[in-house]
Amino acid sequence: MKENQSLIELLEKYQAGTISEEEKSRLESWYNQEAAAKTASIDNDDVQESLQRIRAGLPLPKQVSIWPRLTAAAAVLLLAGATLLYFTHKPAEHVLASKAAPDIHPGGNRAILQLASGQQIALNGQQQGIVVKGKQVLYKDGNEVTNAVATNTIQYMQLITPRGGQYQITLPDGTQVWLNSASKLTYPDHFEGEKRQVELDGEAYFAVSKGTQPFIVKSRGQEVYVLGTEFNIMAYADEHDIQTALVSGAVKVNETLLKPGFEAHYSPEGIQVVQSDLQVVTAWKNGLFYFRDASLQTVMKQLQRWYDIEVTYQSNRKGDEFNGQIPRDKPLQKVLEILKLSGINFKMDGRQLIVY
Repeated sequence: MKENQSLIELLEKYQAGTISEEEKSRLESWYNQEAAAKTASIDNDDVQESLQRIRAGLPLPKQVSIWPRLTAAAAVLLLAGATLLYFTHKPAEHVLASKAAPDIHPGGNRAILQLASGQQIALNGQQQGIVVKGKQVLYKDGNEVTNAVATNTIQYMQLITPRGGQYQITLPDGTQVWLNSASKLTYPDHFEGEKRQVELDGEAYFAVSKGTQPFIVKSRGQEVYVLGTEFNIMAYADEHDIQTALVSGAVKVNETLLKPGFEAHYSPEGIQVVQSDLQVVTAWKNGLFYFRDASLQTVMKQLQRWYDIEVTYQSNRKGDEFNGQIPRDKPLQKVLEILKLSGINFKMDGRQLIVY
């Protein structure tokens, strides 16, 4: 019991970056001898054995605070040099055998540019994004995407990301937009008049260039007004509400003024303003899945959009909560191996993930 308690304390210091060299050597020694059989990698059998060792002396609590305390699963994953993710869940009475998942690769820079004429251009996946300069559209490195015939009228274009895609765009006024997977941004080739207006379906992070014209983002009945600021909007059709989180500056969501560090939840019932966890909200832009007390359904929706899979449930799991972070560049198989440690069972049928 004391040995396992000491192990947890060392893990906490390791995560916080306060561990001494002597303590780090002790930790690495335990892992090499007890968890990894003196190898640099760890497989599922190693994980299960290590979990059993720790749980035998230190049972998992029913509830786990967000970062200060690690569960056994987090301990093993951290020592393995893998992603930190831990769980609070009701123990399952039966453990079902899992079917090996196919090697489904993570999403990446994939998008389609649709011109006003309806012509669609598949954008280069090796590029980070595009820059709109009137009728001309360039990649960020200066290479040309398209150069339409100049006209005096505003032409509307769309940047569309599929499931498993993301892309960046710099609008004509210098505003930068990061578009998440399964999203669409409709924008003009130039701004004129009294406002700068775009329309969003899905999720995007905006860094709005300051200007005298207000910048407006329309999403399924919601309008966000801003002059110059940074914010994230999640407006997927399969979500109950639209969530707008303000990182800096000030915005007005319909008629509700939002301050930095808060987010507005817009739905047919009205607008609710709550404090925002900006690390979680903007994690996708920084290449991470980041969960704090997230439900199983919330986790699966993110995986569904990023890995272009379908998720079905054959059990009604309630009370599961997920905390931690996983890099979005990991194959689906790696992510599912981590999720299995929470007691979740699954099988893959093509691109369909069935959760038990």
